[in-house]
Amino acid sequence: MNLTARLHLLNLIRLSASADGTRRSAERAAHRAQLRRKEAAAARRRHRYVVRTASSCDLDDAVKALADAENAYAARAAQVETAGVRWRRAFAASERANARLGEELARTRMLTSAGGAGRKGARLAAEISLLAELAAMPEELIRAASALLVQSSAGKDSVVALDRVVRWAKAAGCLHKLVVVHADIGQDEEWPGVRDLARQQAERYGLRFVVVKAPVGFLGMVEKRGMWPDAQNRLCTSTLKRDEAAKFFTQIVEELGLEEQALLVNCLGIRADESPSRRRKSELAIDHRASNGRRLVLTWHPVFRLSEREIWQEIVDNALDYHPVYDTLIPRLSCIFCILAPFDVLARAVRLCWVLGLETPKTYVDLEDRLGHRFKNKFSLADVVAEASRLEAAEGPITWRRGDAIRHHLGEEAATAYLQRLVLAA
Repeated sequence: MNLTARLHLLNLIRLSASADGTRRSAERAAHRAQLRRKEAAAARRRHRYVVRTASSCDLDDAVKALADAENAYAARAAQVETAGVRWRRAFAASERANARLGEELARTRMLTSAGGAGRKGARLAAEISLLAELAAMPEELIRAASALLVQSSAGKDSVVALDRVVRWAKAAGCLHKLVVVHADIGQDEEWPGVRDLARQQAERYGLRFVVVKAPVGFLGMVEKRGMWPDAQNRLCTSTLKRDEAAKFFTQIVEELGLEEQALLVNCLGIRADESPSRRRKSELAIDHRASNGRRLVLTWHPVFRLSEREIWQEIVDNALDYHPVYDTLIPRLSCIFCILAPFDVLARAVRLCWVLGLETPKTYVDLEDRLGHRFKNKFSLADVVAEASRLEAAEGPITWRRGDAIRHHLGEEAATAYLQRLVLAA
């Protein structure tokens, strides 16, 4: 099967999944409408009884209440009818989409691989198989793409993902398709220099660099919600990064000006080793939420199977620039105070803020006090600052050298080699 046929099948899979989702949504809406009609019918019966039993002095009020109940019932009945029509249309569209997909899967002999798993199982099996094949041929995927967006936080995983995609794009003769996108979550929330470093990393390869930013930054979002995000509700990622980056999908498709559906490949520096939830992701996936008739969006994780040690080895081998925060042995370049960071890392971040003269610890603790909501269930940021103060008194300010992150992960020899390569690269 050629690449065009694979992409055609993936789009049919997307259409099938979308149609099934619309049908389920319409079915739930029809069920809710029926429940509301039952409630309105019960209210109408009660008011009819009141009219029959009301005294003459209360009759006018009872008749008026009954008329309101009759109108409410009529409105609910109309909603049931409308919801039923929508459900029937959604059902028919779902059946058509699934029939078309089934025909294509049978024609390409992919349907048999699903065994007796049923329609949804066949679709999922085909999707997994096709995406695995595409992930194994990065240069062909890049040639087929209309544009590739590399989401860069300027972190270690992002810069390695960017370097890998650039090397594959150069081999495919498609470097012009790459755009580096940086989601700015707020000046007071990120470490100094993050945005500039992301720009420098893009400029190293001569790539277009785009910054997206939500109208309200991280702290503004927290204050508006009245509570901090957590591991289950990572609004800092979804609202400030994913949703803002998705807006750029529309812009890039308009810039392309294609008559046919565009294929956008959205590249993220996510690794399976980072967490159980990320381990459940795939190296390549359809972004069903962002895809539509004008664009098929695939989410690609070019460093998905790399370990942290392998990430640092690629940084050394390719002389990739990284943020000095890593040299303080803070493992993630995300928010200054990441909701996923353990207590000791947060305490170290507080101490680094003091070295850099940042007011971030006080800003966060003041917000925590105003909200009356602790930064994490197990401890408050005030607890973290107290521990940082204790460590500062015992050890003095933290210090670091360039290359300490590499020394920590790969040893002194690797750090020396990296620093020499940086000098040569300059």
